[in-house]
Amino acid sequence: MSAKILGPSSIWRLTRQVQDVLFSFPMSQGPSDCEGQLYTLGLLEQLRAECSRHWDTSSTLYHRIDGLLRELANPNLHDIPTHLPFRVELWDRHDQHIRWVIAASSSVAIGHAALDAAIANYPDQRFTLRNGILVIRKHTPELGKQR
Repeated sequence: MSAKILGPSSIWRLTRQVQDVLFSFPMSQGPSDCEGQLYTLGLLEQLRAECSRHWDTSSTLYHRIDGLLRELANPNLHDIPTHLPFRVELWDRHDQHIRWVIAASSSVAIGHAALDAAIANYPDQRFTLRNGILVIRKHTPELGKQR
């Protein structure tokens, strides 16, 4: 019989399997064997409880990190108040989808200024200034000047 060294992933699989397995050991009549087996069973119960606790912690941590990464990957302004109806939006090159909400304002004058600043900095991009579905102003770059 040869011994095999377990790596971290094998140990993790082994500890995860311990939670779903019922161990049955033959009990001898000797007092020392009985105490040893009960001690072993106690250790296995402790191992199962620790694995369960760590699994719950890692699962919770995974979901929290995943949520934060999804929020970070979202290019739009987060939690734009609804009382800011005038929005400057950057569109994809086919005018099908909004890539970013560049600015949001309660004033149309500030919206125009934000659109002018966006056009000055990125003249080869498509922008709109909208109030809900109403397009107030649109910037479409000239065909020869696109990157």
